[in-house]
Amino acid sequence: MHDYILPIAGLSIGYHDFEYDIDDKFFDNFEFSEVKKGNVKVNLNVEKHEREFVLTFRFAGNVLIPCDRCNDEYEQSIENEVVIYLKYGHSYEEESDDVIVIPSEEGEFDVSSLIYEYIILSLPIHRVHQDVSECNQEVIKYLENSANNIVEEDEEIDPRWKCLEELKEKDN
Repeated sequence: MHDYILPIAGLSIGYHDFEYDIDDKFFDNFEFSEVKKGNVKVNLNVEKHEREFVLTFRFAGNVLIPCDRCNDEYEQSIENEVVIYLKYGHSYEEESDDVIVIPSEEGEFDVSSLIYEYIILSLPIHRVHQDVSECNQEVIKYLENSANNIVEEDEEIDPRWKCLEELKEKDN
């Protein structure tokens, strides 16, 4: 993933722009990713100061993810902006969610994991088709039938449960 290596040592003080086109090949590099397909454009603005960098990521695009309701894939749009502060220090550490310290002698920084993390964090918590009619209707019917869990009168009830049912009827 050498395309995502930021050459920080060679940058002059000031603003620098980088652009990344994230596609299916990018997501293949993350083995357990719930996102396997997508097209996301990432604009990265790097503001270099004497001892730190301000990385501003802007994400816009679409990814395919499974619907929480029917498990069929659907297209989810993504739009997000994230600011990360990259500072020089003695060793690598994450001071906070938005501050990363890298060794002073470090000449480059891999942004691929940050891009991946912020794409995933851009996804909604509840991931469903916008309209229920777009869901796999066979799965929806199956789930509705399972939820109703109606015991047919012709079905014989397990004797262990029948005793409990009789106790329940006595209480009423």
